[in-house]
Amino acid sequence: MSMPRILSRYTIRQFLTSFFAVMLTLGFVIVLFDVIELMKKGTTKISFGFGDVLIMALLKLPNMLQTLLPFAVLIGAIIVFWRLTKSHELVIIRSAGQSVWQFIAPLMVTAFILGVLNVTVFNPFSAAMFAKYQRLEDKKSDSPTISFQGLWLREHRDDKMYVVHADAIRQDKYLLTLRIVSIFEFSDKDEFLRRIDADTALLVDGFFVLTDARIYVKGKNIENHKDLMFPTSLTLGKIQENFASPETISFWDLPDLIRFFESTGFSAHSHRLHLQSLIASPFLLVTMILIAAVFSINPNQRQGGSLLRISLGIAIGFLLYFMTRITYALGFSTALPSAFAIWSPIVIFASLMTAILLHQEDG
Repeated sequence: MSMPRILSRYTIRQFLTSFFAVMLTLGFVIVLFDVIELMKKGTTKISFGFGDVLIMALLKLPNMLQTLLPFAVLIGAIIVFWRLTKSHELVIIRSAGQSVWQFIAPLMVTAFILGVLNVTVFNPFSAAMFAKYQRLEDKKSDSPTISFQGLWLREHRDDKMYVVHADAIRQDKYLLTLRIVSIFEFSDKDEFLRRIDADTALLVDGFFVLTDARIYVKGKNIENHKDLMFPTSLTLGKIQENFASPETISFWDLPDLIRFFESTGFSAHSHRLHLQSLIASPFLLVTMILIAAVFSINPNQRQGGSLLRISLGIAIGFLLYFMTRITYALGFSTALPSAFAIWSPIVIFASLMTAILLHQEDG
């Protein structure tokens, strides 16, 4: 009776060792390539120091590790099954009366727990780090956040028209900050009245709080204001359509943020889709374990072709991830319902791998 527990602890320990080794390797490669890429971006008016580059790469790392987590689980499981096969431990386990389900079930449970911890614990940390990365990128880079033309807004208020332009925009939960802002004021007859330039503008309760503002009026001296409250009828719900990256929002904050957007009349479709993908991610990791088992556990060791089977397993894992990205894009464009876009690839591949394992086990 104690054999399954001993076997479970052994396989879980082997899997976690391989998994963290793969994650460390991927993390090192990611940081290396990000440092190189960021140093290339550093050729702007504001130079990058190596310390700044390294900090930015490390801030981006958690977000990238979340993306590569399914592959780390897949490769880690493949390594474990390959070791068991090569050392003939698999033969001993099977001869002891253990089915394939008995020695992959602990890995499936472990992968699911890793997925839950990733969503509930690591994701909030990753979102905070990625938000800091984006803020640093805005600060260090001269390129606009939205487009090469920046952000343009227009509003009619008090028989006047106001045109607001910002080189960059950043949303942090419920706060919207515009950088390098220009506000053009026109009369109801389209006559230019004045222009206000500011380094930053924070949207707060019906006002733009302008920092280091300069007011230009024809025939008058320039007025300088350290802080200036500029009234506006614009709200976050009106101007925030896709500017808040869901990756910068913690899993725990997403439901409240979705309700906030929808209460303003704004569609929070992208954030709802991202929330669904986070909920589904533990099941994606379990599916990766099933894929690894199908292509790494050879019921007949004398057939050979282990390398080909492992390569095919990795390819199928990439295919699953590729399909999740395709359906996610279709869901984002509302071509597919959100639930179907997120869950269909996982359900299809998990069902298919389960059927193959049942066939291999029972014939």
